[in-house]
Amino acid sequence: MPHVLDSSRFLDYIRAASEVYAPGCAGHSLLFQQWLQAEPQASAGTRYSGVQIPTVNRFDFAGLHPQARQRTIFLSAELRASWLDGRVDYLPLTYSATWRWLRDTARFDVALVQVAPPDENGNCSLGIACDFTPAAWPNARIVLAHINPLMPRTRGPSIPYSAITAAIVAEAPLLEVPDPAADGAMDAVAERVAGLIGDGATLQLGLGRLQSAVLRAVADRRNLRIHSGMVSDGLLGLYESGALADAEDAVVAGVALGTDALYRACERIAFREVGYTHAAATLGKIDGLHAINSALSVDLLGQVNGEFLSGKQMSGVGGLPDFIHGARQTVAGRGIIALPASTPKGQCRIVPMLPAGPVSLARVDADCIVTEHGVADLRHLDVHQRAAALIAIAAPEHREGLASAWHDLSRTL
Repeated sequence: MPHVLDSSRFLDYIRAASEVYAPGCAGHSLLFQQWLQAEPQASAGTRYSGVQIPTVNRFDFAGLHPQARQRTIFLSAELRASWLDGRVDYLPLTYSATWRWLRDTARFDVALVQVAPPDENGNCSLGIACDFTPAAWPNARIVLAHINPLMPRTRGPSIPYSAITAAIVAEAPLLEVPDPAADGAMDAVAERVAGLIGDGATLQLGLGRLQSAVLRAVADRRNLRIHSGMVSDGLLGLYESGALADAEDAVVAGVALGTDALYRACERIAFREVGYTHAAATLGKIDGLHAINSALSVDLLGQVNGEFLSGKQMSGVGGLPDFIHGARQTVAGRGIIALPASTPKGQCRIVPMLPAGPVSLARVDADCIVTEHGVADLRHLDVHQRAAALIAIAAPEHREGLASAWHDLSRTL
């Protein structure tokens, strides 16, 4: 039986810990956060590791104390101050590589988890956040659980109640992220993407405006499936329209991140860990997998930037390379990068060449680039044809400048 956990005992465990695993998405316990914030001194000398999602998990663990640290695969705006202070350890890893690191290499003094109450078999469901915790908690000496009656019990990974060191049962709000409002530019991009998707396709989508817009645009399709790291409220529209296949595994995801309406529908989702959802062996067996993701910019070589904005790193690659590579292995699969042709300020998102430094997706992985102006299928084009196809889907006012830039650039290749 786990010990009874209260704030005092919780902070004692934290004071004695050098390495703590803290889950992201809706696995993040707002109760544990409150306890940490109430006694920041307890985090002196502690490093928190986890996969906190930019714009979603806004809590800065490294900001708790000048001697606290945070280890992450995403650099977000919320971590900028701690990064500049030298207290953030950034790992440039994909999701699949992060899973292997947590499973095979990382070791923790304490793992923090938020779970549903134990079922009749004595297992606590990880609920709507099953992504990385199954790899991390077995490598922790101590498991501290927030057993939240508001956490849905889902079809997916769980933790034996007997494996928990100490626990508190307390109702606390789950992290909620409503779908963003409709955006005209992204809706136009989504209509182009929808033209590539037929009945019976399997879709993977990232979080945000693109996901929501694409799901609205394909509501009239039939026998669709979802295989994704994350699903949001946009999924509910597919249920309502009858677009999804009639199968228990029509929707497979690692996490659900939306509002209570989505969480109440989670019994229809098959939840799986990243070691399954992002594995090459899994993805290579999904015929017709369409991996659909957004980007900040694409250059005329086909290189994709999804991380840097105004010269600053604002995110990480996440599962993008995993899903693009996986989709390209499959029969009729497509790796789709979709973005508005211009920023809200009118700057062209298709650029001659990305600045020197890391790229999120190499040109050898380029497949299909989509803007509201069309689709550039790059799979079998030479470099000149590739540049021409990308220029053709740029905003019209930028095409002449891009063509001139390519003429000069191609002479230096």
